[in-house]
Amino acid sequence: MKRKSLILLVVMISLFASGCTEDNESMPDDSNSSIPEAGSDLQSEGNMTSKLGEDHIVRLENYVVMRPLELEISKGDTVSWWSDKRQGNYVLVSDEKLFPDEKLSYRVPFTYTFNEIGTYHFVVKDFPEMNATVRVN
Repeated sequence: MKRKSLILLVVMISLFASGCTEDNESMPDDSNSSIPEAGSDLQSEGNMTSKLGEDHIVRLENYVVMRPLELEISKGDTVSWWSDKRQGNYVLVSDEKLFPDEKLSYRVPFTYTFNEIGTYHFVVKDFPEMNATVRVN
């Protein structure tokens, strides 16, 4: 019984040690990386265009505005909203109720794919000046 416990302990230590020494590229360092620029598509940041369409970014800048204010995209394109607010959250609201109100945290994008042609309006709850329009052709 002691031998099985010892083997289990050695295996657990090995697993723990291998997880601690693994290169952790999925967690970017805040001081050296940045959120992609507003209005740029993710492809310019080194990511691929999705099979269905292009990827676009809207940035929510500290208590001021969403950038870009207007975005014209194609059916099947994806928009990702990024928050620049380091503390607390913004709540993104779709006037057309495309999705439930979405809580946005710093550096954690919310992504939505537009599969219907139309004009869609978005606002940040409690900050009516922070709004944007997405036109889907």
